[in-house]
Amino acid sequence: MMHNRAGRKLRRRTSHRLAMFSNQLDSLMTHERIQTTLTKAKELRPLAEKLITAAKNDGVAARRKVAQWIPSRTTVKKVFENIAPRFVDRPGGYTRILRLGSRQGDGAEAAILEFVDYRFEPKEKGPRKESLSDRARRASGGRVETVRKDKGETEEAAGEAPAERKPSSKKTKPARDGKTRVAKPAPKKGPSRTGPSKRGA
Repeated sequence: MMHNRAGRKLRRRTSHRLAMFSNQLDSLMTHERIQTTLTKAKELRPLAEKLITAAKNDGVAARRKVAQWIPSRTTVKKVFENIAPRFVDRPGGYTRILRLGSRQGDGAEAAILEFVDYRFEPKEKGPRKESLSDRARRASGGRVETVRKDKGETEEAAGEAPAERKPSSKKTKPARDGKTRVAKPAPKKGPSRTGPSKRGA
């Protein structure tokens, strides 16, 4: 028989699983929104709602019950002073799960667990980081142009006439079709690394 075996194991031992839930509850109460897998969010949601229900009645026993799951005293204080008073008139259903689809990498279905009264506020953008080109302009005191010029244009700008092309002194071979072809130069042989060859000896 399978009595008293409710809940998902999440491929973890009991101590590991409870420690993971404790960390996730701490993050949820601190940031009021976390992103995790759908399976973990379904397991975490009842725990979070039971803690909020216990925190509605402030007392020593309630604080000890919340402190069993949330190790941070600052977060426990926030639960009793900020989060629980918002849900006094609500009988339950303090959180919601938003599905995000399968995430890239392992393909697990991701989800967001957040409070129902959570309002998303985008972060203010900080000052833009100075790029290397901006730093060069500031150092030179003017505009920096990075344009590639042809070799002929640079010679003309220097006051010299572009050098005329000289006829190549390479030997040409007459081809069968009547056109002349330029013979390829023979590859230069460098000194061998193994020393002189012993073939002539």
